[in-house]
Amino acid sequence: MIKFSLISFWILCGTILFGYKVTFKSIFKVIIGAEFVWLLPSLLLIIWFGIFDTNYSFNDIQYFAPLSLLSLFEATTIESWLIFPLKSLNLFEALYLLILALGIKKILKMDYDSALSFTLPVYGSALIVWILFITFLSINLGG
Repeated sequence: MIKFSLISFWILCGTILFGYKVTFKSIFKVIIGAEFVWLLPSLLLIIWFGIFDTNYSFNDIQYFAPLSLLSLFEATTIESWLIFPLKSLNLFEALYLLILALGIKKILKMDYDSALSFTLPVYGSALIVWILFITFLSINLGG
């Protein structure tokens, strides 16, 4: 619930900055609907390690990041602070953004291109701040 609230608050701030009138409740509903995208990578993980790769280690699960930039590298050979940013930039994040723009389109009553033009910088800035924050913690906590 905290994640949903923070994203909703960030987008609400974006609507205020861009001059749109919308309620927190309507944004919160859109966020909850878009969050179902994150069931896909979990389902993929279960299917992959349940059917295709049944002989796995904890590291295999920890570094499992299908359709992400991390999958282009050998995770054990790169700096540990790069893991989170590379894992976070993936096709599921792009799909989440597109679905979020669909919800924004509906509640702000605008065309999809305008909704995407709004959602990309607003949600994108939240994502960048989050990635930088976690990376900062990772570096400073030695993880």
